[in-house]
Amino acid sequence: MSMECAFCAGGLDHCHGTLVVHLDGGFTECSEDGCVDFDFARHAPTIDCFDVDGGCTCAVVEARQLLRAS
Repeated sequence: MSMECAFCAGGLDHCHGTLVVHLDGGFTECSEDGCVDFDFARHAPTIDCFDVDGGCTCAVVEARQLLRAS
């Protein structure tokens, strides 16, 4: 028995990757190789960059880390 993505089965435009939103306003990226449309509507999982395993180096995240350390 194989399971098919409901969006795929419905022929809906979507991405299986996770959309990562950088809080410094610099850019948005997707974990799926080859994804070029970073619209929120195409991505079910969306996270802020500070939730990325290993952290992020954007300015907002670095500022939060400094505030937490002080």
